[in-house]
Amino acid sequence: MRPIHWHRYPFLFLVIPLIAGILASEWMFDIHSRFILYSIIGSLLLLTGVARTRYGKLFSIFSFLFIFLTGVYCHRPQNLPFMPSNVYTLQGRCERITPPDKAIISSNGIRIFTRYRDSIRFSVGDSLLFDARVYLLSATGNPHEFDYNTYLRHQNIQAQAIPISTPTRIGHSEDLYSFCHSLQQHLLHKLSTIVPDSTTYNLLAALCLGDRQNLTPGTKQLFQDTGTIHLLAISGLHIGAIYLLLLYGLRLFKLRDRRFTLALIPLLWLITGITGLSPSACRAATILSFIIIGEAFRLDYVPLNAIAAAAFFTLLIQPTLLYSVSFQMSYAAYTGIILVYPLITIKRKALPRLTRKIYPLLAVSFSAQILTLPITAYYFHTISLNGILFNLVAVPVATLLLYLGAILLVLPSLIGSYLAYLVTGITQILLYCLRIFSGIAINLTELYPTSFHIILIYIITLSFILYVTSRQRRIAHLFLASTCLLVIFIYGYTFHKQNRQEIVVYNRYRHSVILLNHKGYYSLLKNTDTIQNQLTYTIANDLQPLPEHDGFIGDQIIYTNKQLQTRKQTITIADGTCPTIPDQGILIITGNIFPISDTTQSSFPSQIIIDQSNTPRCIRAWDEFCIQKQIPLFKTNELGSIVIPLK
Repeated sequence: MRPIHWHRYPFLFLVIPLIAGILASEWMFDIHSRFILYSIIGSLLLLTGVARTRYGKLFSIFSFLFIFLTGVYCHRPQNLPFMPSNVYTLQGRCERITPPDKAIISSNGIRIFTRYRDSIRFSVGDSLLFDARVYLLSATGNPHEFDYNTYLRHQNIQAQAIPISTPTRIGHSEDLYSFCHSLQQHLLHKLSTIVPDSTTYNLLAALCLGDRQNLTPGTKQLFQDTGTIHLLAISGLHIGAIYLLLLYGLRLFKLRDRRFTLALIPLLWLITGITGLSPSACRAATILSFIIIGEAFRLDYVPLNAIAAAAFFTLLIQPTLLYSVSFQMSYAAYTGIILVYPLITIKRKALPRLTRKIYPLLAVSFSAQILTLPITAYYFHTISLNGILFNLVAVPVATLLLYLGAILLVLPSLIGSYLAYLVTGITQILLYCLRIFSGIAINLTELYPTSFHIILIYIITLSFILYVTSRQRRIAHLFLASTCLLVIFIYGYTFHKQNRQEIVVYNRYRHSVILLNHKGYYSLLKNTDTIQNQLTYTIANDLQPLPEHDGFIGDQIIYTNKQLQTRKQTITIADGTCPTIPDQGILIITGNIFPISDTTQSSFPSQIIIDQSNTPRCIRAWDEFCIQKQIPLFKTNELGSIVIPLK
């Protein structure tokens, strides 16, 4: 590591070990927090001693270790003082409301997700008192399917409460978020009185104030089909457009000194507050703040370092944002603009007059989206290729609507009501163009890359960009090595999928779904749910259906009478009215089957699995049975889907 790299990209080398520590904390939860804290202190002391010597490599190693352990410690899960499904009296403060019936309550430093009836009215900042059953959030999803509990945990929410009494408002307290929320609601009310057309109001509320709750499903689907859904979320595009407008205002008043741009920082954060302090708006404001500071003081300013600094301090304060899809896509887009845009810029004088202003917009749109495509494929399993072209029309029109919406909010209501007719016309033009574009779909679907695929793709892309800019031989070697590794991994992963043998016990509420994956083919051993819900796993693994049968399945695998036998395993599915507990192997309990005591039986299964088709009373009965017989018990409602490899 050369010193020039440290001085030019210091925060880039700081954010990498911090991200590594946050990711590693998922596998280091068994290590006590005090041990990690003592290790951090020890690393800091060693770092102080090494810094006084000439050993740069040791300094780098201890710096990495210190920040890595800091990331692990910051992302450590809390030990919650709740017993699952017990009733507690909760007293907490409402932090966020998501209409129509969701709220986040903070109680003793623990963020709890809850639902309430529409008839109950309270606001952000209210102190609430109610009785509720509290459930700890655990990963309860199925393979390649969205898990809402995991999503909540990545929002720094630790538990879910189901109220059994009506929440009572016992007080109110103001903070920055509640003030911004109140200001946002006031501006939404003003906008609703100015704009009579509901479609225009809902779109302006999303573009200007970050409120997407009232958008119709048809409008959301229209933006999604055309690859312009990002316009409906307050992000770097919106804050950047406001920044350019404010920068133009400074130049209009002939305030050309760079230090005058420091006055834009509080204005940007004021606009961010108006949007309700949405995470994407805060990220954009943070990055622009670092960029403004770097340019104002004429530092050795590197835009990539400013992005890394914003990511470093953001993750240091809230490590769970690393798992946010919007966080990942935002920083991928910013990085793409900085790295890719300079490579594809050409002299505008060489272009025809009509395309001189269009080409930079196309280049920025392409640069922002090229690095977000792997993330889109990983989370949404599809890539929209036509969004780059559609944004040529959608982004300028949406930016114009953003500016007009801001003017409507500033002007008095009487004057703004006349301007609203112009805004309504532009909105109808935008939606009309999107309806035309929606018929032209160029999408890549059914993409299920692994995280290792994504990492290798980013290494290949970034190494290629660095080689084009630097022409260094070692970077070319990195590019070739990572490309070869990706090809080898693709072939190896495909071979692994085609030869995988396992049973998947799904976590379906009040349903039983047990799927057999046998060397590229699948068979539903039991299914009480609709078949459409299980196709995600089969599509991701390229599985073909096996016809229903009762007998031999493949080499050395026999399935008969709800019992699957291999050379080393016996797996029994108990779903009859009077099941017999086998004396070996694995037992899967489904269909609300209760244990039957048999005093003559001397041996029992090696483990028991219970899915969600069983009632809580049945699960408690099996809990007692397994404790008495000392049998390991695994429940899908606590672990999510359970995969049993076939030996």
